[in-house]
Amino acid sequence: MLIHYKKPEGLLATYIDHYWEKKMEDESDIPYEVETIFPEDQLVITFSLGNDYYRAVQNPVEFTPILGATIEALHTFPTYYKHQVGNHIFGIKFNLGGLACFSNLGFKNFNNENVPLDKFLGQESNGWLTQLKNLKTFEDRISLFEELFLPLFLPERAKKWKRLQEFVKTLTSQSDINAAQYKTITRAFIELTGITPKEYLQIKRINQSLAYFAQNKSSKNQELAELLGFYDTAHFNHTFKKFTGKTPQSFVSQIEQMQPNEFVEEFKQYISPEHLLYYSSKKHQ
Repeated sequence: MLIHYKKPEGLLATYIDHYWEKKMEDESDIPYEVETIFPEDQLVITFSLGNDYYRAVQNPVEFTPILGATIEALHTFPTYYKHQVGNHIFGIKFNLGGLACFSNLGFKNFNNENVPLDKFLGQESNGWLTQLKNLKTFEDRISLFEELFLPLFLPERAKKWKRLQEFVKTLTSQSDINAAQYKTITRAFIELTGITPKEYLQIKRINQSLAYFAQNKSSKNQELAELLGFYDTAHFNHTFKKFTGKTPQSFVSQIEQMQPNEFVEEFKQYISPEHLLYYSSKKHQ
């Protein structure tokens, strides 16, 4: 499997978390058929440069093809992808609310969805996929994407985004927030991110628990629930299963099979805990 990751530079580094690319050329590149992506608070642009790949939300049975260039919301349910020979995907993962600085449309109700790129970025984006297909390297695709994407930057939306970031800092650092302040920012939060502040905090806490389990395999749920601000262990267990489709115990049993390797050390800044299960398999030793 060909895999690339890269961080952006310049203006886009503020709004984009990273670029990535995966290409599966033969059966030996696919150690398992279905990959699970747990909830994330980012939006993702994907360009399918090879054979169609398939996506299912919450139910890993009802798969639908993802065609061409899409924007995906990976928010409150686990998402499943089928790995098949001929898949070649170039993607851009955005920081929280970052994509909103390049589109005049709001992302309200855009949750666990995937839509054609032009819905949010306009008709001019319809030709991007063909141009990217004609390039040979990951670096060339990044350069072209940035050339096409940067002119869409909206300074006024960026100002609203900056206010959102200040609220996020307050939201994650204080247990109690003024009710009037919360109501004022909630509308902008949903418009820029597609989720509510409450959902954002839940996703953040669950992803923190995934990372914590990966690093501390013997940790107890009660200790982790207290550390992350859940009411009690039952509340933590319920929220964990709601967002991941797994109990904490079943996830830990999988994470215990992980083995350290150079690939994980090189790319761990990009790889979320569920990916570590794959990249730590014997195939990559």
